[in-house]
Amino acid sequence: MLAALRFRDYRRFWIGSFTASLGLWIQTVALGWLVYDLTHAASWLGTVSFFGNLPTLLLGLVGGAIADRASRRLLMTGSLALMAVSATLLALLTALGHIAVWHVIAIAMVSGTATALYTPAMHSIVPSLVPAEHLFQAISLNSVQFNLARTLGPALAGVLVSPIGPQGCFVLNAIGSLWLAVVVARLRLPPHSADAPAPILRALREGLGYVRRHPVIGPAIFLAAVMSLFGFPYIIMLPAVASGTLGLADATGLGYLMASVGAGAVVGGLTISAVGNRERSGRITVVGAVLFGIVLSGFAIVRTLRTTMALLLLLGALQTLSISSMMTTIQSTVHDGMRGRVMSMITVLFFGFSTLGGLVAGLLGDRVGVPLVLASGGVVTAAVALVLARSSAFA
Repeated sequence: MLAALRFRDYRRFWIGSFTASLGLWIQTVALGWLVYDLTHAASWLGTVSFFGNLPTLLLGLVGGAIADRASRRLLMTGSLALMAVSATLLALLTALGHIAVWHVIAIAMVSGTATALYTPAMHSIVPSLVPAEHLFQAISLNSVQFNLARTLGPALAGVLVSPIGPQGCFVLNAIGSLWLAVVVARLRLPPHSADAPAPILRALREGLGYVRRHPVIGPAIFLAAVMSLFGFPYIIMLPAVASGTLGLADATGLGYLMASVGAGAVVGGLTISAVGNRERSGRITVVGAVLFGIVLSGFAIVRTLRTTMALLLLLGALQTLSISSMMTTIQSTVHDGMRGRVMSMITVLFFGFSTLGGLVAGLLGDRVGVPLVLASGGVVTAAVALVLARSSAFA
């Protein structure tokens, strides 16, 4: 289960990524609470998240094309440095008492641009850090570190927001990003062997055509799009659920909710790492997606902190089971010359589409209620996954 951690460079990358993810989730909770405290509107949560990930929607595919033709190490370290600068600026504005929603949006767009460039390159280097037979475990453990941080980060944020303020949380995120940049700079990566570079637009067309024609990657990408648009916005809406639906008075309760998602995701990641394999990854993907949609529809009936935490625990586990299996299927079948472009599509879907869905969920949630909107997204997700279960890609 932990075999991939025996390899030095992967182990260093895993620890550095965990540190950066921990800072990211501490900032996410602090920022979500700050925005909702400033505006008292679910629509602003979706709006801030949407603009923060708008660069991924616009530039994500370009980032993948760049990752297939440029130094992935340089791309990652530069992007991480930009993320650190963005978090530091956010901290300064908050500490000086000059923070406004438009500041948050502008800084989030800068950080989002860095994320759009970093993420495809990050996914592309993982197969270089472990032997092929340990790729499944490496991908699963990547999910574990991210979601372990999602468990601990929100809980820490709930404790830290009062004594150090949101600005202190933003500083911790900046430190985590800088530390990961140092780790990436010291990784022993093989020379990047890309084909003769094609013009960017042609490279993008080739990548889109490759996915459209691929019998396995195409259906997997489509399922990722549906889950991201209709299912994943529940995380963005949690500040509204905490304050508006559950009536929680401070960020501590929101931290518990976010930590529940992360705890479930850690369980799901460890489970798939221990018992999953490449041959069963397609079936696990689609079954996990169906169950995820069914559980998400439970937002229509839960109204207490404990039942909501239990629901989020299940959602975290099922989301990780499905996505880890999906990533294994894609990473195991994609041609290396297309890897950056395909991973950029995943980035666009997981970050860009989820925040587009969050924008819509926030706008509708202000009118009909966030729980009903989230439950409806679960029904759509489960229905589409059931239809796709007949595809040979998920056999």
